[in-house]
Formats: sequence, structure tokens, C-alpha cells
Amino acid sequence: MKLPKILAIIGLALLILGIVFFFLPATQEVWEEKSHVLLSETTDVSPIIGCSRMLTYLFLDPEDVRNIKIIGYVEKVSGNNFSFKITDGKVYIEVDNVARYDFNFTVEPEELRDGLWLKIEPTETKVSIYAKATWEEKTYAHVLGGMVLGGMLGFFGLVALIAAFVLYLIKRPKIEVAVEKKDS
Repeated sequence: MKLPKILAIIGLALLILGIVFFFLPATQEVWEEKSHVLLSETTDVSPIIGCSRMLTYLFLDPEDVRNIKIIGYVEKVSGNNFSFKITDGKVYIEVDNVARYDFNFTVEPEELRDGLWLKIEPTETKVSIYAKATWEEKTYAHVLGGMVLGGMLGFFGLVALIAAFVLYLIKRPKIEVAVEKKDS
């Protein structure tokens, strides 16, 4: 097989692969695990007013977010047992007279954006509070990567096709046409 033909085959293969890699990632949905610590502190609870903390996070595009979970704990460091609840008008968690409580519940993006209140009832105690939001978020990085890879493969495919055509023109057999002259 001649070099121009080999280059043409390689060029076509690279061009086709480039087109596939350019468009294929856009048809696939990819979800990435993410998390954010909403609250991590140790605080004294007032025996008169208790303790209130807001748990909130803003999602820029709530349609690209799913499976939001609030995971955490409230634990007595010293003092009395405590009672607490997590609410936004709707009660997610409500427990009485505990030294430690681990929680794990799901919310919608709008509920977390608007904020959840963690309220500890008045008592004389010191508590450690930890709350983290975890979720899956749609990512588009693979689309950009596919476009870059597809573009590069397509470019090299075109270069190989042009090189094959130039080599063909240089090495093509010369056709000579013999013309007979008739004597009259």
C-alpha cells in the first residue's frame, strides 16, 4: 500500500473519531458527589434563651442538583442533656433529653436555600454541633473535554488527509499522451 493511501485511511479514521468524541459526551449525563459543611462549632447553650443556628446553602441551579442530605450530630460536651429540633416550619428532627444525637435526612434545594433552623432548648450545657450537606450535581466538564479531544483528533485527521493529497499529487504517475501525426 502506498504512503498517500495509508495517510488517507489514517486521516479518515481520525476525522471520524474526532466527530464521535466531539458530539458523544453531550449525550451523556454525569453526576458528581459534592458536600459542604454547614456548621461545625462547640458552643455554650444559654439557660435562658437556648441556642439557634441557621443551616443554609445556595444552589445556583437547583435543577442540576439531586439527593440532598443533611448529615450531622449534636453532642453534649459538658453539663446537662439537651433537647433540640431542626425545622423550617416543617419539623425534620425533634428529640428530647439526649446527650448525643446523629441525624441524616433529605431536603429539597429550595428548603436548604431558604434555611433550616437548628434550635436547642434552654438548658445549662455545652454542645458540639456538626452539620454537612451532601448532594449530587450535574457536571458538564466531560462535554468540554470531549469537544477538545474531538477537535484535536479532527484537526490531525484533516492534516493527514491534506498530507495524503499533497503526496498523491507529487508521486502520481505522469500520463503522457502520444499524438500521431498524419502525413497528408
